[in-house]
Amino acid sequence: MKSFSTFKEHESRPKEETPEPIQETAVVERYSPLGFGLKQFQLDEAPLGPVSYDGDDEAFALEIASKLDDGISSINAAIELDNRRDKTNGAKVGVFAIMPDNLRTKWSALANQIIEDSDDLESATIPDGRKEKDVSVKHKDMDRYVYINCRPDGKRSKAGDDPNELMTAALCLKNSLTAPKTVEEMDELIKFVQLNLSKVKGAKQSQIDSLEGDYVNLCSAVSAALTIHKNKYGNADMVYLTGQAWDQDVKQFQITKYGMKDFNSSDFIIKKGSSFLGVSLKKKQLYSQKDPTLINKSFSTLFQDSKFNKMMAELDKRAAQFYLRVLVVAKQKKIASPKLLADMEKTRPNAKNWKKFIQRIPNDLINSQLKGNKSLFRSMSMIILKNKELMANQLIQLIFKADLKDLKKVNFDFTLVTGIGDYGPRKGVDVKIGDYKDIDTVSTKLNEIVKNEKITIRETPGAVQAFNEGATAATLKFDLMIGKLPVCHIELRYKGNFRSAPSFTAIMTDEFKSLYK
Repeated sequence: MKSFSTFKEHESRPKEETPEPIQETAVVERYSPLGFGLKQFQLDEAPLGPVSYDGDDEAFALEIASKLDDGISSINAAIELDNRRDKTNGAKVGVFAIMPDNLRTKWSALANQIIEDSDDLESATIPDGRKEKDVSVKHKDMDRYVYINCRPDGKRSKAGDDPNELMTAALCLKNSLTAPKTVEEMDELIKFVQLNLSKVKGAKQSQIDSLEGDYVNLCSAVSAALTIHKNKYGNADMVYLTGQAWDQDVKQFQITKYGMKDFNSSDFIIKKGSSFLGVSLKKKQLYSQKDPTLINKSFSTLFQDSKFNKMMAELDKRAAQFYLRVLVVAKQKKIASPKLLADMEKTRPNAKNWKKFIQRIPNDLINSQLKGNKSLFRSMSMIILKNKELMANQLIQLIFKADLKDLKKVNFDFTLVTGIGDYGPRKGVDVKIGDYKDIDTVSTKLNEIVKNEKITIRETPGAVQAFNEGATAATLKFDLMIGKLPVCHIELRYKGNFRSAPSFTAIMTDEFKSLYK
C-alpha cells in the first residue's frame, strides 16, 4: 500500500556471492528494490522495505501492485481493485493499473522484470492475448495470485501505439536530416523509417502499423532528431527502443536507483561506433504549450532513505487522522453504504486499517474534504516546508538524474530531448527547433548556480493552495529553489487512489531554461 512510510531499510540478511562487475561501472550487492528478495544484482540500487502479509488478500494485492508501480519511475499508474465479475474469485485477486494507453506495454514489461528479479514473486497465469499488456503475479505467502489489468485512462492514440519514439530513433540512422516542407517529403521520411527497421531493435508491430500518415508525430520526431543530429549522434549504427524490454546490447545501462527500476529513463538508445546515447524523449506541438513533466511519481517512492523516516512517520500520522475524519463525515452525511457501515461497526477504523475502508468512499467526497482549512494538504505543506532543504536536495537528484553522468565511463551519455512540431491541412508542416539538454550541461549548470547557495523549497508565490479559501483544485504548488533561482515548478496531487501517497510532478522553470541559451 503506497503509504508515506511504506519503504524501510532491510535488516540483516544473508549475502549472496558477488558476480563479475559490468565493465567499469560499480556494482553493489542489494536486495530487490521492492523488498521481495533478490535474484540478481543491480547497479547502485536502493532497497525498499519488505511486503508483509497479514491475511487480507485484497489489501495485500493492492500493496504488491503499488510496489511494482513504485519501482517504475517513468510511469505513474493509479492502482485500484478490479471488482468486476469473475476478475476476483477463489483463485485470483483482480487489480487495475490505470495509465495512458501507449505506456501499458512498457509498464508491464518493467513490472515483469521486477518480478523476475524477486525471490518472493513469480509470474502466474495470463491469457496469451494479454501477455504484453497485463501482469499476473504470485507471492509466496498468498494462496491466490494477483492479476493486474493494465487499463488505459481513456486518452488513446488515434491508431495503434504512438510511433513518435520509433520515428525519432529511426531518423537518427540517416546520414543527414533536413526538415520536410511538403507531405511528399514527409512520406519519404516515413518510407525511410519503414525500410530501416532492421536497425531498430524493440519496435512493436503496432508502432510500425501506426507510421503511415501520422504527420503530427512525424513533425515532432523530426524536430527531436534534428537536434540529436546537431549534437553528433546522427548517422547512427543502431537504435534500441526500451519500451518493451532492454536489448542485451544495452541492458548493462538499465540501472536501478532510489528504488526505481527505470532510473535510466531513456526511451531509446543510439549506438554510434563504441558510444551510446540514451534519449529521454518528450514532445509538444507548440513552444507556448506547457512543457512535459520531468518526473511524475508517488511521494513515497521519492523519499525512501532512512533520513526521511521521521518525516514520513509524521505524514502517515496526519494522513490517518484526516481519512478517519473523512469516514466519520461519510457516515454523518449518509454517503457510506450499508455494507461499509456494517463493516466499520464490526471492525472499527483506526490508524492502521483505514485504507481498507477509504477505498469504498466516493472520490467526490474525498476531493471536497481535501479542499479547505481542514485539508490534509495543510499538514502536508507544513511538514514539507519544515523539511524543505532535506527534500529539495533529494528532488534535485531525482528530477535531473545527474547520477547518470557516472555511466560516461562506460561510453554512455544521456540527454533530455523535446521535439516541437505539428501538422494540419491548413497550417501545413510545422517543425520547430527541438530542445536538447545533455547530462553534462545539466550537471554543469546545476553546479554553477549551486556553489554556496542553499537548495530549498518554497510555496509558489501567488498560487492558490488546496487549503486556501476558494481553492478549486486539491493540489499543492511549490518551487524547487537554488538560492533565489526557481529551477522547477512542483505540484503535489492525488492520482485517483487515496490509499496511496499523492504524486509529485515537476517541470523546468523558464528562469532555469534561460540559462541554457
